[in-house]
Amino acid sequence: MIRLESLHVRVGSFDLQDISLEVPRGGYALIIGPTGSGKTTLLEAVAGHAPLRAGRVFMHEDDVTALPPERRGLGFVYQQYHLFPHLSVRENIAYGIGGRRGFRRNGQARSRVDDLAEMLAIQPLLDRPVRGLSGGEQQRVALARALAPKPSILLLDEPFAAVDPATRQVLRRELRQLHEREGITTLQVTHDFDEALRLGDVVAVLSEGRIAQRGTPEQVFRYPNSAFVARFVGTGNVIAGLVERTEPGDVSPFRGRFLGESLALDVVAEREGPIHAVIRPEDIVLSLTQHPDSARNHMRGVVSRLERIGPVTLVHLDVGRPLIASITTASSDDMGLAVGARVVLAFKATAILLV
Repeated sequence: MIRLESLHVRVGSFDLQDISLEVPRGGYALIIGPTGSGKTTLLEAVAGHAPLRAGRVFMHEDDVTALPPERRGLGFVYQQYHLFPHLSVRENIAYGIGGRRGFRRNGQARSRVDDLAEMLAIQPLLDRPVRGLSGGEQQRVALARALAPKPSILLLDEPFAAVDPATRQVLRRELRQLHEREGITTLQVTHDFDEALRLGDVVAVLSEGRIAQRGTPEQVFRYPNSAFVARFVGTGNVIAGLVERTEPGDVSPFRGRFLGESLALDVVAEREGPIHAVIRPEDIVLSLTQHPDSARNHMRGVVSRLERIGPVTLVHLDVGRPLIASITTASSDDMGLAVGARVVLAFKATAILLV
């Protein structure tokens, strides 16, 4: 378990402030955010490499705030691997469990190295020097080295940033399997929300040194609490505007009208005034002709681009401002969609998230 209470870290002129987060025992949490938001600084604060100006760090109910990094019982995998270039793969992995030579006299240590090499499919590399290894191979070695001492907590600093997309997918799968097998509490930082959806139990979005939102990946993706979070996690179409009440009384929520960026939409709102509307691409229904349905919002648009992603096609539309709809590729083919095609869009008032 990792629990952070009101952390404040200053690095130069940058402040990481009021950071509170809990990762349950055996959980997998991801810190996501754009470059410069403080992700790596937060990881270094948890590890004990960045001094705290305020706040406390707990690991398995123990207050480790004053402990040095080597006494916190954690493994750390850096983005740039930091392997020892003068050692073999086997010696790199064994370094934390007996040193370069001591592990040879330790049967348990040798067995641990062999087990990790088998789990990460690097057995043929054990006696090779680390120089000349591919990015994916170096990442596996770095991960095995961090796991060798059987830490109860694992910290990962953008571990897949330097590998190609195909290797990234394989490593993600292997990492999740290792996490479940070893039962390690894991905290990873990344700028890629797709990793959060695939790996995480808990997600925290960082913005300018503060946590903008925390929750499960599904909660953050489907219910972003701000325009920044919606844009960053790719929830969908984010439109600035304002809400006007269209029904009498003071009840809340109420039926309203959202006006923004050339659009006028029926919405269900809880407050009037300036606001952002978020419309998920999968909530937009496309047709070639208008037909009666329960959706309160209908408009016409022109296809400006088709982006095929396997079984899903993102349809980029011009409705007076850009919108993106997501439909199956089979539906796109059945409708004969092409650039310049005219379509009718429909979506429910309740499908519009106001933040």
